[in-house]
Amino acid sequence: MGLDLVEVARVRALIERHAERALERVFTDDERTYCDRSRRRFEHYAARFAAKEAALKALGTGRAGMIRWTDVSVARADAAPSLVVVGEAARIATERGIRAWHISITHTDTHAAAVVIASA
Repeated sequence: MGLDLVEVARVRALIERHAERALERVFTDDERTYCDRSRRRFEHYAARFAAKEAALKALGTGRAGMIRWTDVSVARADAAPSLVVVGEAARIATERGIRAWHISITHTDTHAAAVVIASA
């Protein structure tokens, strides 16, 4: 299980300071499309950032090795978020017997949080 809490202002500052470079490095195209459609876009970006951090904690690696930020993403299907893991993160998950991901995200004006559970 992984848990992460992030300040929305911190993610907003990252995006505003590094603009396109930060968005491309940290978020997938689908995540960016979803967040950019909202007038509360920075809260949505912060929630996804928290989910990525929580997933890496659940994986037991943090950002070690060749795992990229975009190896973990939050997808939306019928309004419920789900976690998508690809690349090096997927390889490590398979190696560790992880077959399913369970995710819960939330946000306010100031904070975003995520809980991710990895299960066999």
